[in-house]
Amino acid sequence: MPKYPTRPQDWKEFQIESSSDELLIGNWQVMQEWERPLMRALATNVAGAGKAILEVGFGMGICAEEIWRIGCSHYTVIEAHPVIAEQARNWLSSTNRSGVVIEGFWEEVIECLPHFSFDGIVFDTYPLNESERGCNHFSFIPKAKYFLTQNGSLTYYSDETKKFRTEHLQLLLANYEYVRLNCVSGLAPPETCEYWNNDHMIIPTVSKPMFNDEKG
Repeated sequence: MPKYPTRPQDWKEFQIESSSDELLIGNWQVMQEWERPLMRALATNVAGAGKAILEVGFGMGICAEEIWRIGCSHYTVIEAHPVIAEQARNWLSSTNRSGVVIEGFWEEVIECLPHFSFDGIVFDTYPLNESERGCNHFSFIPKAKYFLTQNGSLTYYSDETKKFRTEHLQLLLANYEYVRLNCVSGLAPPETCEYWNNDHMIIPTVSKPMFNDEKG
């Protein structure tokens, strides 16, 4: 596997290679077509007619397409890589859909978004260092609640199997009253896939945020 970027900013300079089956950024396998059932599950968990949706990480646009297929009144996406961000803009323009692309890492731009404004949030970004592998969503989980409407929900690519990690579940329960875990089965990643080798993944959906702590 290639080395992680020395700085997160280096990520934006990596070359893109894409096909109908795979997205590579700097030779990293960022997304593959086998993930479509996962993206469909994520979209189903939050999308619906009249809903404003935030997606963090555009990837191959699979989840975005599913969100609009199910229903969405307005779509916002945060995307760090400039080439992928431009692809997201082109996708929105070509389909004449109501949406906006915010270019940058979510940590840089999240506070620029209006609070309590999204009915659904989908989080699926790529880890930028070894310490983030399998847990790059952890830091976003407590942040997301400040941008969900009263009945809004957060869902995300979890890197979890049926052996769901205790510390992960504890993090969810510390920040949200409602936690649902559903199993997406029948996954078929190819043998060459470097980031997942299981036939299922557990996808969390959380809502009803708890605000018993200081905003971080």
